[in-house]
Amino acid sequence: MNLLFICHANVCRSFIAQEVAKKYLPNARVFSRGLYADPALRVPQKVLHFLAEEHIFPLPHTATQLTPADLEIADFVFCMEPQQLDALLDRYAQYTDKMWLLSDFAFGKETALEDPISFEGRAFTKLAERVAKAAQAAAQKVNNN
Repeated sequence: MNLLFICHANVCRSFIAQEVAKKYLPNARVFSRGLYADPALRVPQKVLHFLAEEHIFPLPHTATQLTPADLEIADFVFCMEPQQLDALLDRYAQYTDKMWLLSDFAFGKETALEDPISFEGRAFTKLAERVAKAAQAAAQKVNNN
């Protein structure tokens, strides 16, 4: 089983989702990519702190750009925002059956998981928690199938 999480830069939302899903799917390949990832970008300390609060201590991460090969090997592809999903569906229609908006797959609600990267304190934590809960729910749903 291969799960792919996608966001904008691959240093916040998709990385959080990846690490949370790994916790619940230890035998799956769980990875993340960005639509506009820059390998020079680093995971912000606040993301690492949030994950530590969840008892998750990830290995060093390099932001990685999405490739068609990533979509090919993934069994499930989860996007954070409807615009991201729409862009992928338009560009890679052959993978439509495995692409989902994360919140829709996890909770049956088509809502965006906003990028918390520019937020601090409680605002950041609340948005990061939404991403983590959605990733956990999706992992559990995948595991039950």
